[in-house]
Amino acid sequence: MLNKLVKILFVLSTSLFLFSCSNVKSSYDYDSAIDFTTLKTYQWDTQPSAAFSNANPLIAKRIVKAIEDNLKRKGLTKSKVADIKISYQMNFEKKLSSSNIFGGVGMSVGGYNRGSVSISSGNQIRETTEGTLMIDMVSASRNSLIWRSTTTKPVSGRDASPEESEKRIGQLIFSVFEGFPPKQGQ
Repeated sequence: MLNKLVKILFVLSTSLFLFSCSNVKSSYDYDSAIDFTTLKTYQWDTQPSAAFSNANPLIAKRIVKAIEDNLKRKGLTKSKVADIKISYQMNFEKKLSSSNIFGGVGMSVGGYNRGSVSISSGNQIRETTEGTLMIDMVSASRNSLIWRSTTTKPVSGRDASPEESEKRIGQLIFSVFEGFPPKQGQ
């Protein structure tokens, strides 16, 4: 009976932990008057991302590579005279979060073949860092925004190797470009 209770509590707490870690928020918006099937070329507008790129050149290089890989996958080619200008912005924000669910299980064996099980709960406050990546596409001919994606995700890359960092960035940007080109008229 006791083992069954401990197993149930372990599965419940593990599920809650994993559920709380998977909170990526993504959205995109676009100009519905644009026929995205006519866009074939792009060029970079590096001004919006200059501050981040100068402070984080290795991460910036990985972001640019992932965006270019996805633009190529979507049929666009890089050109000096282009249909669209691409830029990105990356911002980090410290957040405080609290959880009303915090559990602990303790067991001890006492004298006279008696044991005890204790379960505790309470608030837990954590500081996390969220990263927001915004990718913009601007019409080169009209100089107006035609597509923007915004993705916010908790950041925890302190122990990531360069390969792991590149993989995480690549997966994130791949998921962003699943919504491009937008399915118009739906």
